[in-house]
Amino acid sequence: MLIGFIKNNRALSIVILPIALIILWIYGFLNPLVPQTEHAAPLYKLLISGIKGVPLLITLISFLLILCEALLINYIVEKNEIIDTTTYLPALVYIVLMSLQPEMFSLHPIIIANLFILLSLHKLLQTYRKETAYSEAFDAGFFISLACLFYIPSTVFVLLLWFGLVIIRPFIWREWAISFIGLLLPWIYLIFAYFWGEKLDMLQYDALYYTLVVPGKSFSTAGFSFADYLQIAVLLISAFFTAGRFMRDYSKGTVRSRSNLLLMLNFFIFSTLSIVLAPEYSITHLSFLSIPFSILFSSYLLFTKKQWIAEILFSLLIISVFINQFIP
Repeated sequence: MLIGFIKNNRALSIVILPIALIILWIYGFLNPLVPQTEHAAPLYKLLISGIKGVPLLITLISFLLILCEALLINYIVEKNEIIDTTTYLPALVYIVLMSLQPEMFSLHPIIIANLFILLSLHKLLQTYRKETAYSEAFDAGFFISLACLFYIPSTVFVLLLWFGLVIIRPFIWREWAISFIGLLLPWIYLIFAYFWGEKLDMLQYDALYYTLVVPGKSFSTAGFSFADYLQIAVLLISAFFTAGRFMRDYSKGTVRSRSNLLLMLNFFIFSTLSIVLAPEYSITHLSFLSIPFSILFSSYLLFTKKQWIAEILFSLLIISVFINQFIP
C-alpha cells in the first residue's frame, strides 16, 4: 500500500518524506541526547563540543541531514539512471533504514560521513564518458577524506573511489594522482593543526589506536535486542530478494546501468567491511549500508511481481523502528 502510493504519487511524496521522518523520530525529539565524543574523529568532536549544551539542536541537525541525504540519494539515482523510474522511494527507504537505531537521533558520526560519501559518489558518477575528469576525481577524494575526519572507518571508501575509477573510466594516471591529492589535503591541514597545538599524540591515539586496535572490541560483547534480531532477519530476507532483482537488472541492463550496479555492489561490500574499523560491532555501525541498500532494495520494491511480499518486508522494517524505540 505505502510502496504503491509513493510509486504512483510523486508530487505528494516530497511532502510525505519529512512527515514520515518526523513520525519515525518521535522518540528522538521527546528524548534528545548528547552523543559520546571520547576517542571520536577530530571534526566530529569539534562539532559536538560546540552544540552539546542544546541536545534538541543536535537531534534537529541529525533530522535535517538525513532528510537532505535522502533527497540527494534520489537525485543521484535519477540523474545517473540507476533505477529506470522516477520515484521518491529510494529516499523513503533511506529514511527508514537510517531510523532503525535510536543512536541516529543524537547525530551519530555516520550521518555526517554519509553526506560526504554521497557527494563523493555523485562526483564519481559524473565522470562517466567525460574526456577528462580531473576536478571530479579531486572532489571525490576530498569528500571521502572529509568523511574520515568525522568518522574514521570511512577510510574504506578510498577503495570504492579507486574501484569506481576502474569500473567507470579508462585508466588515466593523472586522475588517480589527483584523487590521491584530494584525499591527502584535509589530513595535511589537520596534522599541521595538531602539530602546531602540540597534540599530535592525541590524534594518533584517537584516529589509529582506537580505530585499529579498539580495546575490548569483540563479537562476544555485542548485545542485540529483540528489535535488533527482527531488523537483521528482515534485512537478510530483503537482501535475498534484492540479490535476485540485482542479477536480473545487471543481465538486461545497458553498459551504463551495469557499471552503476557494479559500483553499488562494491559500495555494499565496502560498507560491510567498514565494521572492521568501527569502535564496536553493532547494527548502528553498519549504517553505511543504508546508501547502496536503499537504492538496490528500491529496485526490488518497485518492480517485483509479488508486491505483497515487498509491502510486508517494508512494513516490518517500519514496525521494528518503533519496537526498538519503545520496547526495551
